[in-house]
Amino acid sequence: MIDTVIFDLGNVLVAFDWQKSLASYGFPREKYEAIADAMYRHADWAEMDRGVLTVEEVTARFISHAPDYAEDIRRLVAENGKTIYQYAYTKPLLRALKEAGLKVYYLSNYGKYGYEQTKEQLDFLPMMDGGLFSYEVKMVKPNPWIYAELLARYAIVPDHAVFFDDNPANVAAAEKMGLHGRVFTSVAQAAKDLRSFHLAFSGSFE
Repeated sequence: MIDTVIFDLGNVLVAFDWQKSLASYGFPREKYEAIADAMYRHADWAEMDRGVLTVEEVTARFISHAPDYAEDIRRLVAENGKTIYQYAYTKPLLRALKEAGLKVYYLSNYGKYGYEQTKEQLDFLPMMDGGLFSYEVKMVKPNPWIYAELLARYAIVPDHAVFFDDNPANVAAAEKMGLHGRVFTSVAQAAKDLRSFHLAFSGSFE
């Protein structure tokens, strides 16, 4: 019996649309690609989420990958909050799940700096029963220990919980921990997946 739903945040409950944000600066294509590779597409982005480096240290790493664009990178880091916005369906979905008697948690790769910048877009968090950001435990998905920490902290029974994430690798890791994993592709598909567990909640959330 499913009694718990766990959500990733980025591209599940909020958009992490760095592409649109970066494009809004009007950089030439070559510059856009160089900065994207130096920041958003680089493994160092996960280090920011992991929370073991200061924002100054992470910024220095980004700049080291594209030193010609140092000032632009500093600006983008300072305005990182522009990459995040809340989906219209987020609060209605959470409300419906709670009204159906389900526990709802989050498990997200999210840096402290990013969290401080995007609190307004995350104003739905009090609707949830709890959760875990990667920076709080200094590890990121798909590390199995971050799942274990969430399960232990909230006494979640893995076989009674379904986990949604847009990253298949993170879903696979959750399944290895005994959770029911589903790759998030759309809210409509997520609602269909949840109802496949015979969960009775209303709303289309489109």
